[in-house]
Amino acid sequence: MSSSVTEGFVHQGKLLVHIAENGHSYELDCVETTPVEGVMRHIESLTGIGMNDQLVLCCHIRLEPQRPLSAYKLPADDREVFIFNKARLQNNTPPPPPEQVDVIDIADPQSPSSSHNSHPLDDAPDPALKALPSYERQFRYHYHKGHAIYSRTQVKYETCERLLREQKVQERAVDVARENMEHYHKVIKQNYREFMKRYLLQNRIHSDLLANFEKEIEKLRSLKLHPVLQTATRKCLLDFVKEENLRKTAESCGGSHRQFESKVSQFKQMFVEVDRKVEELSASRASLPIRNCELTIKDCQRFITEQKSIMQSLRLVSFLSFTIFAT
Repeated sequence: MSSSVTEGFVHQGKLLVHIAENGHSYELDCVETTPVEGVMRHIESLTGIGMNDQLVLCCHIRLEPQRPLSAYKLPADDREVFIFNKARLQNNTPPPPPEQVDVIDIADPQSPSSSHNSHPLDDAPDPALKALPSYERQFRYHYHKGHAIYSRTQVKYETCERLLREQKVQERAVDVARENMEHYHKVIKQNYREFMKRYLLQNRIHSDLLANFEKEIEKLRSLKLHPVLQTATRKCLLDFVKEENLRKTAESCGGSHRQFESKVSQFKQMFVEVDRKVEELSASRASLPIRNCELTIKDCQRFITEQKSIMQSLRLVSFLSFTIFAT
């Protein structure tokens, strides 16, 4: 990946991008002027996750597609980017398919045969000497079979280590998602409080106006004009307005006022429910059994070390036996 600039120094580095749903990681060559959208397009080509389905997070901040990486102090060695598939974040969405693990099959060696591997002592007159090539072939067969077992074990162990790294990525992705949720929860909570504070003030003012409408009408009716200003149609201040239109407006405002109160009540219930769920998620913090898995994998390392030691000993014996036969 690259991005062109016309002047000035441009910081270039590696951008570490993780896919939350499977723990796969990609290291991209980027410059600070690269737009986030460019990274998203590249990830789409690698993973098949559409740009519109990507939620890009770094720390607890959501990255906007149109902004350059420099707006988020990227690329940086101490920052990693997580991409979530929005389709996987919906309620009742099935989990991603199980990881397909392709383990390389290392076949066992063929059984030894004198017809395939002739030896100078095969035709020796002494039965003891004639038996030595058979012993050597059997030894080499068992050595190569042991090496095949060791190689298969090593491949499977490396696969376990890779899957463990991917699980650790997913664990960090959960933490980043939780931090993002808590960050926006604080913002939303503050906005909600400010809205409710202003709403309650305005609601009280509007309620008082509607409740005192008839009193205000009567006040206007009671305030008589000066005799000099009176006419056949204007005797009081109320005569300067159309009372019927004023009452229709008050009735319409009252209906809108009640509807808005109902909407705010629904909004309040919705916020209380969201607030409760966020608090529950923040309090749960269920730890994934990755630590136990890591300890189990590390414990298996001793078996590989033991196998490696055995193979080294067998290799030494094989070398010595070959030297003896050669002399």
